[in-house]
Amino acid sequence: MDFQQFLQDWEPLIRITFIVLGAIILAIVLRISSRRVVNAIVQGVNTHAREIADKVVEEQRILQRTKTIANVLDNFILWGITITSIVMILSELGVDIGALIAVTSILGAAIGFGAQSLVKDILSGIFIVFEDQYGIGDWVDLGEANGEVEKVGLRITELRDVHGTLWFVRNGEILRVGNYTQDWARALLDLPFSYENDIDKVNAIISNVATELATDTQLGPAILGDPEIWGMDYVSGEQFVIRVALTTKPSKQWAVTRELRSRLKTAFDKEGIALQKATRINLSN
Repeated sequence: MDFQQFLQDWEPLIRITFIVLGAIILAIVLRISSRRVVNAIVQGVNTHAREIADKVVEEQRILQRTKTIANVLDNFILWGITITSIVMILSELGVDIGALIAVTSILGAAIGFGAQSLVKDILSGIFIVFEDQYGIGDWVDLGEANGEVEKVGLRITELRDVHGTLWFVRNGEILRVGNYTQDWARALLDLPFSYENDIDKVNAIISNVATELATDTQLGPAILGDPEIWGMDYVSGEQFVIRVALTTKPSKQWAVTRELRSRLKTAFDKEGIALQKATRINLSN
């Protein structure tokens, strides 16, 4: 009889205790499940990951994605369970939940209206991470700023340009992304020559130099496939333009382009072939 009286007297507290314990257990279970989901996502991405020379950058990028996705899921779980638990506890204490929800909805709508840009930034950051648009170590063009990505957050992306300036770009303001270092890259050179030069001789020199570069012990591993001479892209009464392309590993195109340019200059000087002064030519295609 005393035990039943004890249960009746302390029933609200007992219910609240069970609500808190249930919330803690549910949060732990869901967080473990979210970690497994995140690991599955990362493993799936890693299975199809591109081969790059800098494994440290790739590992750092995967780690960044894992942390970001895990933080998003953890926050959703934490806030969802916390709000639900508070509502249930207030109900046990006899608080009018209907009126409280109405007031909270109005307050939440006001806060949400004032924080639209913040919500937009966070949602954009989530999609950037999930879609793997870019990651740490990538060189990207975000419109107003371009450079190497140093950090990808839910609200802000940090990238450092060639001058060393660190740019903080709000994710909600990113309308387009140009990623120069995803999957593969291309070293591309347009070489203008005087109209009198022998085309076959010029092509032979370019082919030999590019092939030698592809077998170089230092830069050779960064080149994927055989060098390609795309042929004459422009011709006039004064000059013609030959385009040469080498497919490279991500972020290696600039080093390959500089070395190829240097070697071609040496080879042309040796053969007495001078490059023509470039004119305004549209060679974007």
